[in-house]
Amino acid sequence: MTVYDDMRGKFLILALGALLLSLFSAQAQPTLEVKLSATLTPEEVPLNRTAVYRVELTWRGDLARVVVDPPEPPRLANLKLVGTASANRVGAENGTMVATHFFEYTLRPQGLGMGYVETMRVSYLDKATNEKHELYAGRLSTKVVEAVPEPGETPVAVIALAALGVALAAGVGFVLWRAQRRRAARAQLAAAAPKPLEDEFYEELQATVDLHSVDTKEAFTQLSRILRAYLHRRFEIPAQGITTAEVVAAYRRLHPDATSQATQLEEVLQTSDVVKFSGASGDPSRLARAYAMTESFLRAHRPESSALSLK
Repeated sequence: MTVYDDMRGKFLILALGALLLSLFSAQAQPTLEVKLSATLTPEEVPLNRTAVYRVELTWRGDLARVVVDPPEPPRLANLKLVGTASANRVGAENGTMVATHFFEYTLRPQGLGMGYVETMRVSYLDKATNEKHELYAGRLSTKVVEAVPEPGETPVAVIALAALGVALAAGVGFVLWRAQRRRAARAQLAAAAPKPLEDEFYEELQATVDLHSVDTKEAFTQLSRILRAYLHRRFEIPAQGITTAEVVAAYRRLHPDATSQATQLEEVLQTSDVVKFSGASGDPSRLARAYAMTESFLRAHRPESSALSLK
């Protein structure tokens, strides 16, 4: 055996030893798998409720190799940290040991809009290699919405709507009450006010003169009588004992500007005289015209402030 062969044999022995040592080391240090995840729930949180930010660090393999550093408080926007909690869970999955470390943060919204939890960093020590490792969870958000009623609490909108309904009902009731009071007052005033003389004679005109009567002579007689009685009571003209011309002349002296009313008075009385003294029945159309003129004459002298009106 040469020196060269001897050296080659030693080299092969050393290489085989290194390979065996590497295999032994790999078997002594099983593969370590570490993962970090985070959630922020719910996606929409009422202003008077809380959200939960949950961070989970999970590793598989030699559980004793990992030492987790307590994470720093999360960096927040439009959210406030109001509570924290942490827990550990250890178990086996498919023959591999699994450990999970939980970090839970309770967050309260500060205002309407979006709330954010910025990127979270969690570090751990691998004792087998004495190396520090860092894992990161991405930025998460939740939408802050209007507050919801507390248990047993009536919503503000319902209270406001009920108050508005009560106010409207009270307003409508007050308006109706005032309208009723006003109607009652007007009715009381109307009942207390004396009936205009014109209304009295108009009612008598309606009651005594029948426009559909076959005997128009009697109707004309009543028209003349009603007008003369009215003139006597209203203007103190002794119309029952004087001629038609004298009645009209007396009226014109009292009302020189009432040309239209004087003409109506003269036509009604003259037509009534003709029918009365001729003994013949009058024309129904002339009766209707005389009736309308009498009604117009009474209306013209009726006080405007009266509560009643001729129909």
